[in-house]
Amino acid sequence: MKLIIFDFDGVLVHTHIMCYEIHKELNPDLKYNFFQSLSHGNFPELYTKAENENKIIGNPNFRSIYKDRISSLEMPVELKKIIIKLSEKYPLFIISSTASNMILPFLEKERIVDKFKMIFGSDIHVSKTEKIKNLLTDYKLSPKDVIFITDTTGDIIEARECGVQSIGVTWGLHDPENLSREKPFALVNTPEELEEKIEEFFRY
Repeated sequence: MKLIIFDFDGVLVHTHIMCYEIHKELNPDLKYNFFQSLSHGNFPELYTKAENENKIIGNPNFRSIYKDRISSLEMPVELKKIIIKLSEKYPLFIISSTASNMILPFLEKERIVDKFKMIFGSDIHVSKTEKIKNLLTDYKLSPKDVIFITDTTGDIIEARECGVQSIGVTWGLHDPENLSREKPFALVNTPEELEEKIEEFFRY
C-alpha cells in the first residue's frame, strides 16, 4: 500500500492569509514574517510559547471566525481534480493543526469528504509526528510508502522525525527558499506538478 498525507491549511485551501488576518485583529502590529515563523516548527507549541512570552495575543473567537470565513473559500479547481484522481489510486489522509470539526464542513461543501479516509486534526494530537507514527503503525506501513504534502518547514521536520519524506507546495505559507532549506523530496508550483512528483516518489 502507498499512502498520501495532506496538510490542510495552505495546501488544500488558501487559508494562510485569512488566518494571519484573524490573528492581526488583536495584534495590529503582527508582522507576516513573524506569523510565518510560528510554523518553522510545531505550530501549536510555538504559538503557545509566543503567547507565554507576550509576543502574541490569542484570539478567543478564532475558531468561530475561522469557520465563518472559510465557508466563503473554495478549493482550486485543478487541485480538486487531482485530489479526486489520486483518491482512485491511493488512500488519502489529512493531518492538520486545525481541529477536525473545522475541516470537515469545508470538505463537505467541496463534495470531496469521501475522498479522504480520515482527518487527524489538533483534537487528535497537537504533534504531527505522533499522528504520522500512529498512521504508520495502524496501517503497518514503512515510511518509504508514505508521502506528506505540506506548505511549511515545520511539517517537513515533523514528518522527517518519522522517516517520512515531504513534497512542499509553494502556494501556501512558506516560500520556496525556506521550504528548500529542509530538503523535501520536491517542491511544486502547481497541482499538475504535484501529481507528477507523487508518482515519481512512489516509483522509487
